Amino acid sequence: MRIEYEDKDIIVVYKEAGLPVQSGRTSARDLVSMLKNHLAQEEQTSRKDPEIRDRDLASDRQPAGKYAEPYLGIVHRLDQPVEGLLVFAKTPKAAATLSRQAAAKGGESAGDKSAKQGSRTQAMEKVYRAVVLITGEAYPLALEGRKREVLLTDWILRDYSNNTAFVAEEGARDAKRAQLTFRTLEIKDGKAMVEIRLHTGRHHQIRVQMAHAGMPLAGDRKYGDPGTEEKRLCLCAAKLGFRHPGSGKWMEFRVEPGFGI
Repeated sequence: MRIEYEDKDIIVVYKEAGLPVQSGRTSARDLVSMLKNHLAQEEQTSRKDPEIRDRDLASDRQPAGKYAEPYLGIVHRLDQPVEGLLVFAKTPKAAATLSRQAAAKGGESAGDKSAKQGSRTQAMEKVYRAVVLITGEAYPLALEGRKREVLLTDWILRDYSNNTAFVAEEGARDAKRAQLTFRTLEIKDGKAMVEIRLHTGRHHQIRVQMAHAGMPLAGDRKYGDPGTEEKRLCLCAAKLGFRHPGSGKWMEFRVEPGFGI
C-alpha cells in the first residue's frame, strides 16, 4: 500500500496485487484496516496540535473520541489479485460525492475538464492496463486495437456458487449487458499490452470479456490457462480521474503496472 495523495477530504492509494481491499477475517491484513490505522495515527498527532484540532472540529469530519474508529468511506474496489489506484473518502460528504461519480454511466466524457459543476454528475474515469495472451483467431482483433478503440459488448451471467462469471446468450435470464473498449499498445511473442476502459461494472468483467474474445489475461488461472507459469494476474488500475468532492477540481493519478511483455 502506498499513499499517492491525501488531504482533509480524500486519500488516493496504490494497492499492491494480492492485498484485499477489505477482509471478512478480523486477523487478515487488508487495505481498509491499514488506512484506518494510518488515520488513527494522524488523529493522535492532530490532538497535540491546537490549530489542527480546531480546524477538524469546524469541519464535517467525524468527531473522534479517545477510542473512536476513524471514518473511511469506501467508494469503489479492486479484486484482490488486481493492483492499482483507489480513492477513499475521509468524510461522509466526500463519500457521497465520490460515490455518485463512481456510479455515473455515460453522459459526459469522464475526462471532459470543461464540464460545469452543478450539471449532470460526471463519471469517474478508470483506465486499466493488462497483458493478454493472443489465442485462436484473436490476432486480427488485437491488430485492430492498434488502429482504434475496439468495443466489446457481451451479456454476463454471474455464478455466485463458484464466484465466477461467464458470457451468456443475449436476453438470458439474470444476464447483464457488459461493455468495455480496449486499445492495443504493444504486441510481442503472442502477447499484447492493452489499455481498457470499462463502460459497465460487472463481476470479473475485464477477465471474462477479454477471455471470451480470445485474449485471456496473462496469469489468469480462473478464466485463462489454469497451468500458466505466470505468478500473478497481469491487470492494473493504472489511471484514476475524478472531481475533487470539495474544490470541484478535476484530478488525475497514474501508475505504471508492475508487469510488462
